[in-house]
Amino acid sequence: MDPYASALTHWDEFDRTGDTARLVLAVELLRTAYGDAGTDEDRYRRGHDLGRALERLFAQTYDLAPLRESIDLLRGGLRAGSTGDGRAYSLARSLQNYAVMTDDLVALDESIALMREVSACPEVAQDQRAQVLSALSTALQDRYELATDTDALAESVTVGRASLVITPQDHPRRGPHLAHLGLALRMTYESTGDPAALAEAVEVGRAAVHAIDDDVPSKDIEVGTLSLALRVVYEAYGDPAALDESIYLLRGALARLPETHGRQAPHHSNLSLALWTRYERTGDLAVLEKAVEAARTAVARTDPTSSDHRLYSNNLGLALLALHEREPLSNALDESIGHFRAILDGTDESRTFFHQAASNLAMALRDRSLRRGVAADLRDAMAVGELADRAAAETHVDRQRHLSLLGTLHQDGYHRDAVPAGLDRAVALFRAALDVTPPDHADHALFQLNLGTALVERWRADPAADDGGLAAARAVLHEAAGASTAPPRIRVAAARTAGDASAEARDWPGAVRSYAIAVAQLPRVAPGHLDLADRGRELGRFLGLASDAAAAAFQCDDPEAALQLLEDGRGLLLGGVLDDVPLLAALRRREPELADAFVWTRHRLDRTGPQPVGTPRPHDLETDDRHAAGTAWDRLIARIRAVPGFEDFLRPTPVAELIDATGATDAAPVIVLNTSRLRCDAVVIRAGAVVHVPLPLLEHRAVREQAAALRRAVVAVTDRPEGAGTAAERRFGETFDAVSRWLFRAVVAPVLAVCGPVDRVHWLPTGPLTSLPLHAAGEHDPGDFLERAVSSYTATLRGLLSPAPAGGTRSERVLIVSGEDDLPAAEREADFLEGILGTAHQVVRPETATVHAVTDALPDCSTAHIALHGYSDPGNPLSGCLELVDGDLDVPTIARLRLTALRLAYLSACETATPDDDWADEPVHLAAAFRAAGCQHVIATLWPAEDSGAAEVAADFYADGIPGDPAAAINRAQRRRRAAAPAAPLSWGPFEHWGVRG
Repeated sequence: MDPYASALTHWDEFDRTGDTARLVLAVELLRTAYGDAGTDEDRYRRGHDLGRALERLFAQTYDLAPLRESIDLLRGGLRAGSTGDGRAYSLARSLQNYAVMTDDLVALDESIALMREVSACPEVAQDQRAQVLSALSTALQDRYELATDTDALAESVTVGRASLVITPQDHPRRGPHLAHLGLALRMTYESTGDPAALAEAVEVGRAAVHAIDDDVPSKDIEVGTLSLALRVVYEAYGDPAALDESIYLLRGALARLPETHGRQAPHHSNLSLALWTRYERTGDLAVLEKAVEAARTAVARTDPTSSDHRLYSNNLGLALLALHEREPLSNALDESIGHFRAILDGTDESRTFFHQAASNLAMALRDRSLRRGVAADLRDAMAVGELADRAAAETHVDRQRHLSLLGTLHQDGYHRDAVPAGLDRAVALFRAALDVTPPDHADHALFQLNLGTALVERWRADPAADDGGLAAARAVLHEAAGASTAPPRIRVAAARTAGDASAEARDWPGAVRSYAIAVAQLPRVAPGHLDLADRGRELGRFLGLASDAAAAAFQCDDPEAALQLLEDGRGLLLGGVLDDVPLLAALRRREPELADAFVWTRHRLDRTGPQPVGTPRPHDLETDDRHAAGTAWDRLIARIRAVPGFEDFLRPTPVAELIDATGATDAAPVIVLNTSRLRCDAVVIRAGAVVHVPLPLLEHRAVREQAAALRRAVVAVTDRPEGAGTAAERRFGETFDAVSRWLFRAVVAPVLAVCGPVDRVHWLPTGPLTSLPLHAAGEHDPGDFLERAVSSYTATLRGLLSPAPAGGTRSERVLIVSGEDDLPAAEREADFLEGILGTAHQVVRPETATVHAVTDALPDCSTAHIALHGYSDPGNPLSGCLELVDGDLDVPTIARLRLTALRLAYLSACETATPDDDWADEPVHLAAAFRAAGCQHVIATLWPAEDSGAAEVAADFYADGIPGDPAAAINRAQRRRRAAAPAAPLSWGPFEHWGVRG
């Protein structure tokens, strides 16, 4: 076969399969055929084919060399008939691609002129004319992006529609022509804010994808175009389903292409932007890391001299800026600023892309100024922010964001200089942003939050001069809090800001209303599809919210409302894991398919490993993607609640029901302790009644100071150098003495004055009180409250409800775990227990304490005694763990187990009930994890217990076998140890009982 015919065969094969190697071979054969051409006509025809093939090769590789060769070849061979025979159009396409890659407006205008000429030529066939018009539409879009030419954009829509008029419904090019119109319509929305244009962009984008068979190699282009429109829909209206679909489509587009394909880069960059957008809504670190990875891939695969490289670098800069917020010690912020500066240095201000990069640089510089206190960065941020606002067209959808950013920068300037004019300017800019933002826009609530916060600051600066600013602030903040399409954290922040302002103004009913709105939204801040660490981080933004809300309710003399706010706003991370069990059993009897779907979807959200045994996977749930699973979860809960009798499935239990269900009595009350910067209070629950006890001697600041002092004393003991133990332990005893007496005076005494003598107490502390040993308060001597009452702890009232039994006969198996060579006392403790319990119980003692062996045994045992090293990290409480021989059994793993058969877990390890100040509303320690998994009673330690003392306490605890009342048993053991060594609270003070009553 001659080279020319062979080249055409390989080209056809490339068109059929998308195999770039076939196209490369076709180009080489065409070069040979072009050089061997015997006549001028052959040379003209073969030169045209070679030019087209080189342009196609560029489209596969994004290598500019074949594109330049294509332009030279096609332009050199133009003749009078080139307009009608396709050569002029081929040159126009190559010029267009070159212009887009190099920002060459002259080349683009030449391309547009050629396309106009070809589309008007009477010799051009109708199907070819349709193709040229559609290409002209894209070239006009490029002119809009290069020169902000809105007339060109309007014409691109007109020309795109004209192309479709003459393209038959079944024509193979109809799909691409629809996609080109969709691009023009999306840009029109971005330029004008016209919602009809965006809606049509999605409509024609879907039509484009449906018009192309799945086996067409280039279908990824149309899929990517639709994904872009869907992401913009999310940005416009906050519809998470649109964003989920956008990400799904982009992943599908990438999967269609070979790894080395040129279009991998734009798809990776667009995926990065979509993932960054998802992260901004959810705070999911894993998503952000994938966004950075995708952006780096896009940048690495793109010619550094191309305009695409700058575009992809912008997306990388955005992802890095977000990553710096999570990893402030990294160099991500400086790298982000470097990318944005390089983009601006290489981009003409007339490009539509310029103002976006300038705005991003301003955000990054602001972040650096706040973190490092560099005044020059804030000045530069203001200058670049002004530049972004000037560069954006009046009608561009991003302009309101630029205005709001400028407002934030002027607000920062006010914080630095305390010049009122800066705050006035910020208010004016926030109002301007809102004036040009439709109420249903996804950012409308953010701009309202910004305005409301600035108005509150202005009121705070001079309350006496208030001219209605506070009322206006609260009104706009409430509007933001009620915006259903806004990210949950924006809604919570708006409502909390309104509540704080009302509290400062002493409008306590108003504060309660605002805080209640914020608390009601808290569960949405940390939905189940987030990793536990991300959920904790998101909830950590609003530390103390529930306590402030309760304090405002106490100001209104409404302790029941205070309890409800505490119950709804705390313990969201690990609490309530099993609340659904009783209703789930009823649901399985009534609607087994819904029950199976519930179990499966929860399993996927929890990332617990293999599919639950015996549970069929529903076919209608997209649970492979956690965020799709989150959306499916919301739909599923709505379906379950639509079933008669299941209207309250997974809803918070009304506090009145919880009060009755606690079983509290006069002699055994539940005592809720609330600490807030606004005030501190106790609530005594007994015999179904609620008694409010103000705590005037308790101050939030003092609680933090006492907790910090005790923590320092503990650290001094655990980190003491060899030979310094006695001194450190003595200092700990002195600190414990002071803290114990202060606790009795400020907390216990006022409560006992109201409720009288008690036999036992269930403590429910909040805030930094969770770090203090309430059970060991001392009136006359340190810890003497141990002699007066048995103490237990719970994180929430619902935690006092007994979990549903696992079904069947309760196991009498006892799991004993030990095995650390450096803990001989613990090994002796385990041997002792096996000896005294082995006659009445089946003892399970793994020969090797591996993670698998322990997690496999736990669900089938009624008692577990674990004598190992425990570990807690105040900076990352979820990393708290029991150290086993082959790895760590950490908090998330334990919390996801199903331990409803486990009645008692005795954690004879260090710091198994140690809270973290930054997560004080979310008890995240080993004791809480076992409780979340369903264990009824947990014995844990607030600080590391001395080895030999811990062994003695354990021996006393099990002196009569496995106790029926674990709280009373640990109290008895502590009292005996205290009597033997009253000056050694390290050995008897840390033990706590967490669990249900009795």
